[in-house]
Amino acid sequence: MFGYLAPLKGELKVREFEVYNAYYCAICHAVKRRYGELPRLLLSYDSVLIAMLYAALAGGEEAMRFGAFRCFNNPMKKRDEAAPSKAIDYAADVMVLLGWYGLKDGKADKDQGSAAKGALTAAGETVLRKAGRLADERLGDKARVIGECLEEQRALEISGEGSLDRVADPTGRLMEEILDFEEVPELSEKLRGLGYHLGRYIYIIDAADDLEKDRKSGAFNPLLLRPETTENLRTAIALDLAQAGEILEDLPLRFHKVILDNIVYLGLRAKVDEVFA
Repeated sequence: MFGYLAPLKGELKVREFEVYNAYYCAICHAVKRRYGELPRLLLSYDSVLIAMLYAALAGGEEAMRFGAFRCFNNPMKKRDEAAPSKAIDYAADVMVLLGWYGLKDGKADKDQGSAAKGALTAAGETVLRKAGRLADERLGDKARVIGECLEEQRALEISGEGSLDRVADPTGRLMEEILDFEEVPELSEKLRGLGYHLGRYIYIIDAADDLEKDRKSGAFNPLLLRPETTENLRTAIALDLAQAGEILEDLPLRFHKVILDNIVYLGLRAKVDEVFA
């Protein structure tokens, strides 16, 4: 996915950080169980926010149930893993779908930066195509909407038209759809609003983060076509994060409030400071 929806780890207590990691590990295992070994390469920490928010609003006792396992990365030490749940499986499905779409987009992009990178992207898309199609099938109408948003995003980038706000809009609507959990329809409007502002944040901070890399490679970046001052970019991001924070505060979170607050109020702002430093 994107990699920007992460907590400020230093402000989490030890147990809170363990819970956060336990969700990440559970999603990793869910990807393996539902799609196989290789698709785990598509996993990012963004998936944890999706799973924890879903569990906080619609989860039962499994949201705070954990088990121990040994990870192959460090088999000598036991680690916690969140219990299997619809929230975990949903986050796994979304990650696989977005990862596959990212590879498809890279494969179709003529500005790969290098022949080796282009070949690697094409090979990855071929290998993970079966998993991506399965995730598409499992997500149903959501996958269709996500695909349409990504197609619109790509069309805007190819045309080179539109302001930064306009080009960021499809990513906002993509995240709207992802956070609109079917098990809490009464919260649909609020969750879609939260998703929209997080999606806009993701697009704008990603454009700022990749600016120099895209300048060198010749890849599309809206800030190369229509440069913005750092002050204007920070203001745009701050407005979206303020809206996201207000909506999060109004959600009836049953679990994980401290961790989710940390991500939205501290982690996202820390990433802004890191990128603009």
